[in-house]
Amino acid sequence: MKKKSSYYQRGAAGIIYVTMIPALFGIFALGIESSRYLQTHARLGDAIEIASLAVAANVSKNENDNRLLAQGFANIYVPDGDIDLSKISIIRKSCDDIYGNECGQPGVYDEDGLIFTEYKVTLESDFDSWYPKDEFAQGYDDIVKMKGNAVARKYQGYTLDVAFVADFSGSMKDAWNGETKYHGVINVIEDITRKLESFNESTEQELDGKRLLNKAAFIGYNLYTSNGSSYFSNVNYNNASLSKKWWKNTPNIAFDSTIANPLTTTRKSLNGRVDGDNSSYFETVDLTDDFSSFRSTINMFIPNHGTASYEGIIAAAKLLEEGENVRKLIIVLSDGEDSTNSRNPDDNRYPGYAALQLYNGGLCSNIIEDLESLEVDGRPVEAKIAVIGFDYDISANPGLQTCAGAENVQSANSYQDIYDNILELISEEVGHLYFRNYE
Repeated sequence: MKKKSSYYQRGAAGIIYVTMIPALFGIFALGIESSRYLQTHARLGDAIEIASLAVAANVSKNENDNRLLAQGFANIYVPDGDIDLSKISIIRKSCDDIYGNECGQPGVYDEDGLIFTEYKVTLESDFDSWYPKDEFAQGYDDIVKMKGNAVARKYQGYTLDVAFVADFSGSMKDAWNGETKYHGVINVIEDITRKLESFNESTEQELDGKRLLNKAAFIGYNLYTSNGSSYFSNVNYNNASLSKKWWKNTPNIAFDSTIANPLTTTRKSLNGRVDGDNSSYFETVDLTDDFSSFRSTINMFIPNHGTASYEGIIAAAKLLEEGENVRKLIIVLSDGEDSTNSRNPDDNRYPGYAALQLYNGGLCSNIIEDLESLEVDGRPVEAKIAVIGFDYDISANPGLQTCAGAENVQSANSYQDIYDNILELISEEVGHLYFRNYE
C-alpha cells in the first residue's frame, strides 16, 4: 500500500511546481525591476547634483540654455530615461533673497561671508518598465516617474576696483619686444579691461539689491599726474605755490605730512606744463565700468618727461578710496626707476631722492592701512599694491620694492608676461561652488 500511495502522489509536486512558475517569475521580475529602479534613482540623484553644479558654474542668461545643460548631464547618467525639458525647473536666488541684510556678513553662513547666487535644479524623468504589472503578475506601472532636486551655490570673489598706474615718462617711447612700450602697455590694459568686461557680464553679485561690478581707473604719471592740459602734484609741500621748474619743487616736499596722511594730501596744480618738452599727453581716468569709453580715452595718450612713481600711487589711492568695491588693487607698470641724478643719487632735486624718502618712511603701508580702515556696506576693504617692471632690473629699484613689498613685485620679459601677471592679480578669487542635496 505504501508503494501504491507513493505512486499516486508522484505528480503532486509537479502540479505545485507548474502552479508556482508564474509567481516565481513575478517575484524574479519584480526583484530585477526593483533593483533597476533603486540604481536608477541613485543615478538620477547623481545626475541632478552634477546638473546643479554645471548650471551654477556655467549659467546663461537664457533660461532654456540652462535647462538644456541640465538635461544633457541627466541624459548621460540616465540614458534610459525620458527627460522632458518642460519638466526641468531652475530657481535662482541671490544671497539677499536668502539671508537679507545678513548677506555678506562673515560667520552667518560661512567664515568669510562671501556673496553667492544659489541655483535649485528640479528634474523629473519617465522610465518604461521592463516588466509592467498585468492580470497575471505584480509589477510596476508601464511608466515610472522619478523626481528629485539639488542646490548649488556659486560663490564669487568680491568685485574689485583696480587702478592702473602707468609710467608715461620719456623712456616709454622706446621700442621693446617689437613695439613702442607705451603702445604695448596700453594694449595690455585694453585687453585686461575686455576680460573685466566679460567678468561683469557673468557676475551675479548683488548686495542690498544693487549689482556689483568690477571697475578700473587709469593714472598716468611722469614727473606729475595730468588732466591732459595741466600737471598736478599729489604730495604736500612746505611752500604755497609750485614752480614750473620741477627741480625747485622736489626739495620742498613736506615728507612727514605726506607719509602720515597720504589720502588727504592737497592736490596742487602747476597751472600748465612743467618747463621743458611739453609733448606728453595723458590724463587721469576715474573708476568706471564703461570700458569701451575707457579704452578709447587711454588709446590717445603720449608719454614724455621724467619719472615720479609716488605721484601716480598717491593719486590712485585717492581714487580707490571713493570706489564701491571691497577689493582695491593698485598696479604700477614701469620701465625704470624714478628719475635721479646719475652723478649724484642723493641730489634732493630729483624724484628718485623723494621716492626713497617717501617709501622708506612708510608711505605705501600707510596707504594700505588707510584704505583697509574703510568699510563698504559694512564689509572691510582688502587693498594691495603690486608692481610689474619691464625692460629693466626691477631689483635695482629699491623704492618700489619697499613700497609694494618684494612679494608683490614682478618682472616681465614680454607684453604677454605683463598681461598674465595682471590677469593673475585680478583673478585671485574666481569663486567656488557649494552643493546641497535636498532629496
